[in-house]
Parts: sequence; C-alpha cells; structure tokens
Amino acid sequence: MPLTSDAALAEVILGYLEEAGSITGHDLCPHEDIGLRRPCRVIAYSLPEDSVRLELFTTGPVLTRRDIARLSGWAARFFEYAAKGDHARFENNPAALEAAILIRDQLSRIEEVRINVITDVRVKDRSVDDIIVQNRCVETDIWDIDRLYRATGEDVTRDRIEIDFVKLLDRPLACLEMKPCPVEYKTYMVILPGKLIYELFNQYGPRLFEFNVRSFLQARGAVNRGIQRTIKEEPSRFLAYNNGLTATADEIEISSWHGETVITRLRGLQIVNGAQTTASIYRALKVDKLPLDQVAVSMKLTLVPPDKLEEFVPLIARFANTQNPIQVADLSASDRFHQQFETLSESVWPPGEESRWFYERARGSYQMARNRYGSTPARRREFDRTCPSSQHFGKTDLAKYLMAWWGSPQVVSRGAQKNYATFMFGLRERFGKDWSPNREFFRLTIAQALLFRAAQTVVRKARLQSYGANVVAYMIALLAAHHGNEIDLKRLWDQQQVSNEMEALFATWAPLIHAEIVASADNRNVTEWCKKDDCWVEIGALNLPLPADLPPEFREATSTLRTITNDGHDDVTEDNLVAECTALDAAAWARIMAWAAASLEVDDYDRKVVHTLSGYAMNGWLKPPSLKQAVRGYRVLNAARNAGVTI
Repeated sequence: MPLTSDAALAEVILGYLEEAGSITGHDLCPHEDIGLRRPCRVIAYSLPEDSVRLELFTTGPVLTRRDIARLSGWAARFFEYAAKGDHARFENNPAALEAAILIRDQLSRIEEVRINVITDVRVKDRSVDDIIVQNRCVETDIWDIDRLYRATGEDVTRDRIEIDFVKLLDRPLACLEMKPCPVEYKTYMVILPGKLIYELFNQYGPRLFEFNVRSFLQARGAVNRGIQRTIKEEPSRFLAYNNGLTATADEIEISSWHGETVITRLRGLQIVNGAQTTASIYRALKVDKLPLDQVAVSMKLTLVPPDKLEEFVPLIARFANTQNPIQVADLSASDRFHQQFETLSESVWPPGEESRWFYERARGSYQMARNRYGSTPARRREFDRTCPSSQHFGKTDLAKYLMAWWGSPQVVSRGAQKNYATFMFGLRERFGKDWSPNREFFRLTIAQALLFRAAQTVVRKARLQSYGANVVAYMIALLAAHHGNEIDLKRLWDQQQVSNEMEALFATWAPLIHAEIVASADNRNVTEWCKKDDCWVEIGALNLPLPADLPPEFREATSTLRTITNDGHDDVTEDNLVAECTALDAAAWARIMAWAAASLEVDDYDRKVVHTLSGYAMNGWLKPPSLKQAVRGYRVLNAARNAGVTI
C-alpha cells in the first residue's frame, strides 16, 4: 500500500484508539525511504509530556510474522536515526524532521520505545522479539482487526462491564460488609490480588474510569515511581503502603461461601479513585515483567442505586481523593449533559426533516443502531438516509467543534483526550451548575460543526505539508474571535452546508495561518508550539483578509467595528483605536489586566489580548498593536473605565 494510503488508514484508526483511551495523542509524520541503504519507515509518533515511553506507529500489508518484524524494524530504525541526530534523510519531509528533532531533544527522558504495527487483517502469530536500540528496549505491539474492534468499544460500555470472580479467581471474592447498612447505599471492603487488577485493566482499560475524566487521563499518563519501586522491592508490603482503590458498581451479587460473605460477580464497575495504582500495577507486569504474586490492594466498593448515580458518585470521587482534589465538574457523569445532548439529536431535525444528526454518546452506538434497525438491505438503506454517516459524530468531535469556536485552539491541538477533559471540566463553569443544553444550543453546535468540517475539507485539499489539524483549529478560532458576532449560525443550520464562498475564504486563509504558525514557532518544535497558550496569543493577532463580497454566512448589515466595540461611542473610528491603546503606559495596562483577570465581563481571548498589550506597553510600544488587537483592547479598556478602574 502506498505511504499516503497507509497514513490515511492510520489516521482514522488512531483517532478511534485515542478516543477509546488506548493511546494518548498522536502526531502524523509519514516517512519512508525503503529504497535507501538501511531503510526506515514510520507513520506517526506519540511522546506525551508526562511519559517516558516513545510510541511509534506504522502500518502496511501484514501476512506473516516476517512482515511484522520488517515493519517494526523499519520503525525502530527511524528512532535510531532520530536519536543519533542523523537527520539528513528527513530534510525534505518537515513533519518527519520535526519528529526526529523532538526525539533527539527529549532523548534523556525516553526510557523505552514501543512500535505499534496497525493492520486491518487478523494476525495469529504476534510474537516479535524485543530489541535494543540506543540502549533502550524496543518492543512491538500488534493492533490487528480483532484487537481494534475490542479497543474501539463496539461491544463494551460501562453497564456491560460484568466481572465473574469465580471464573477469574477460581473462587468468589471475600468481602466485609458495612453494618448497619445505610438506606441509600451499601459498602464493602475487599482485598484484590495484583494479578486481578492487571487482568481487569488489560481487558477494559480506561472504561474502568468513565465516571472520572481526570482518572481516565492519569491511567494513560505518568506512572507513580514510588508504586513501581514497592512492587519491585517490597511487593508483600504493597497493601500496607498503598491507599487502595475507591470504586462503585451498579450491581453486586453477594452470597455465602464456607461461612464467609463473598462477592461472586458485579456489574458496572467504576474506579473513581486509584487510577495511578491501577495503571502502575498493569505496567509492572506488562512492561517491567515484575511478578504480582505478593501484591494485593484494598478496595472500598460502593453499590449505588441508578437514581442516585449523578448525586452520589461525584461526591465519592471528590472526597475519596485527598491528594489531588477532584471537583464535581471533573466527572464525565456530566454524563447527564451527554444524555441530554443525545436526546436532542434524536428530536431536533434539520429543516426538511429528511435526515438527522446522530450523536454517538457511547462508542459503537451508531453501528449498533444501524444493526438494530434492520437486517435487510432496504432497512439499512432507510437508516442510512435518515442518519447518514456524514451526520454522525462523537463526544471528542463535539469537544473539538466547541473548544475551537470558544477560542481554545491550543487545547484542541493537545489531542482528543486532553481537549475532551478540558471541555468537560469547563462546561459547568461556562454555563452554570444547573444549565442543560436546549434545542437552540444543539442547532448552534451543529452550525459550528459544519464550519469545522468545512475547514477540515479545505485544509485537506490544500495539501499543506504538515500541521493540518492545527491549521483547522486555529482557523475556526480566528473566525470566531474576529467575526463570531457576524456569522449567522442560524443560517448555517437552515442551509445545513457551508457556502462555496466561505470555503473559498478558508482556502485563502489556510496557507496564511500555516505560514504564521511555522514562523511564530521560530526554532521551537511546531507541533508542541501549537499546544501553548502563547501560540494562540500570537496567531490570534493575525490580520486575515476578507473579500469585498462577504460569504453569505456573514450578516450583511453588521459593522465589524460596531459589533466588537459595542460601547455606544459614535466617535470611535478605526483610525484612532490604536492611538487610544498606545496612549496608556504600562502601569495603566497592568491595572486593566488585573481587573480583566477577575472580571466575568471579559472572555478568555480578550484577556490574552490585554496581556499582550500590557507587554507591548512595558517595551515602550516599540511594536504597535494590530487593528484587531486595538479593537479588543479598547473594548476591555472602556469596560474597565465603566467599572470604575482608575486608568
């Protein structure tokens, strides 16, 4: 398969794996030079900030163990060239060169390398020997069609996590029940063997942490070295040293066995505190090959009635974790939001009522719904007309659409998991504790999704050398920041498509944004630079051209200046806005910045612009603000004056 086809396949699959939590972010860097001596080939890489493991991804035709070994060897050689600083062969491939430079720069913290071979066939013989490259162990992991199916959760959701302890342990699990039993819940104390924890995480992964976004991320991130050291040096003391797990379940089956109370099976297990313990035990056996025979962990298991989940589980998570306090808003059981949004997707049809948008709250639910609708070709065609695949999206997609429009392209650039977590953390802060999405929110969200998807299509056609996903996120954020009040989202909902004129505008903007991202990175790694707040501050000041005839998505009668300033002063013109800002010294802008930081009247993007203007003022206005910066700066300046701030 050609490299471009392999990269396209890998991008789709890696997106699913990232959403499922099987990997933590990825960046494409397709490269192959298999015609050269000692060839190398790689598709993507991942090196999270809190990880000591470099993940490399490759794909290709896999038929035998020899095919796997060859693909893995080529990817391992990419790491070798990168680690040695032998980068000449990557000079014509910016994405691969950037990946190689990053690996070289971060080599001191890379302790191990894993090659992930992705294939769309079933692989029987998965055994590939580990090798040593640059004094690091390089292991190979196979993602064949069966494993991909399991990982993407087609048939596993929280309520389907059913654990049969008799089958896993050859005996039920001993427990101690809290007495007297409270009316609202039941709690049991249990001791789990380390090997059982490994088996549970190996089978269900991050789905064990669905109620807790922060735990979900911790389970995929850094591993606690203290826990690792205890497993290695004093495994018999693990129970004494470790705080244990806090978990909930939907159903717990209790019985008596040889005179003691035992748990035979449970359903809907969720670990709300103890993600690092779980991930560390998993790693100890999976990566470090440490025995778990003497490792045991205590667990407080609470049975929570379904009608108490939303009220009860957040509080358990919040108070169970004393080392890293978890807020109620941290919980993905803002699941209530997703349930409500799913209900809206089922009831709010676009104009014409011929098809609707399908919100996939649980991974795999779209395909399951399609299968349930009917097994005949006619019934399937009817489902496809009603819920076309082009109008189907999931939780991480929703987070990308909204976070970009809300002015956080740097967070979107950090990957699906981190962006989704930030999105969930901020929902209630943005809208309030008692807020629920309504029909209007759903319509506006779909309009923003249409813009985001149109930008993706345009950028894909533009064939930019690299950083396409970053360009999309920043393009939508710039559109919203500079012209958000002018865009008629209701029209977009009514039309259910983006106009040719808007696509042409995106096509004009894409290379300009790409060039500015690369230039602003200077000597820094561009991919990492796109994840920084400072990058958004710089790119946010970019003046992008508008055509004389605006796309129909723009409201015709809206004046950009009047919309943005919105201060009621008829004498404010574009000519004197810059002068208004530069007339103030650094001390005045410092007072404005302090007020803006605490004011609910100022949005995040305006705060960042004020921060930038304050820096310009400290440097004596050697660099004047752009018109867009001046417009926003003046708006905050005027609001501060109205609030009584001494300027």
